[in-house]
Amino acid sequence: MGIWSILLSYSIILLNYTFSEVKMIFEVTEQKNLKEIKILFNDIRFYMGNSVLDGVMGKAFVDNVRNPNIAFLVVRNYCFISGNIDDKDLKDIIDKNFKEYILIPSDDIASKIEKIYSRNIRKSQRYSIKKEATFDKENLYRMINSLDKKFEIAKIDETLADNIKKMKFLNITDNYKKYGIGFCCIYNDEIIGVASSNIFYKDGIEVNIKVKEDYRRKGIATALASRLIIECLDQNKKISWDAANTNSVGLAQKLGFEYDSTYNTYKFI
Repeated sequence: MGIWSILLSYSIILLNYTFSEVKMIFEVTEQKNLKEIKILFNDIRFYMGNSVLDGVMGKAFVDNVRNPNIAFLVVRNYCFISGNIDDKDLKDIIDKNFKEYILIPSDDIASKIEKIYSRNIRKSQRYSIKKEATFDKENLYRMINSLDKKFEIAKIDETLADNIKKMKFLNITDNYKKYGIGFCCIYNDEIIGVASSNIFYKDGIEVNIKVKEDYRRKGIATALASRLIIECLDQNKKISWDAANTNSVGLAQKLGFEYDSTYNTYKFI
């Protein structure tokens, strides 16, 4: 065997060895394969991942398309993780693909993440809200009508949606004419509050709400959320609420939602 043949054989062996050391993942593009990984994401904390599983937003990745051990759902700046995988492979995949995202893992994966990244990851708590709510429309209208008349509630059209995005006020649905539902509060020709769809599903939306700090505690968030819920009910769409803090939980309960549980999220420092 010549020297070049020996070197080529050695290179191929080394190349194969290198690839075998790094765990690879594959994007799931077929709807039938998305349905097959849905069983991994039955926990309420993964509800936003339904936008990926429905094939309308985001991307899904698995370690094996035909027989996945673990799956990753990426939508907006979130990465939902569920399944079973060893620590080294998990670290390989996250390091290479998902370190820029806020990680929302299953309990088993969460314990691995805390062990692997103990020094360079920050844990935060969020609050799950039950997804099947019963709303009192009359009460919702009362909360809308109790808002001071100097504040105008306007339905978000494409122009308002563009303004909200340019202001970077908060994340709202892309392609708003086709997929968006929302309302904003206007005072002195200024947008001071928004309640809108952000992530969306085939049969509903995830709510995103924000009111400028100077105008909080005036009933604006309550009125905007009430108006959005009524609109969703009229359009026969489900409305999902997930809370970042206890104030958001309190507002959700005031509107008719029920609190479910807490869960942890992780972000790299």
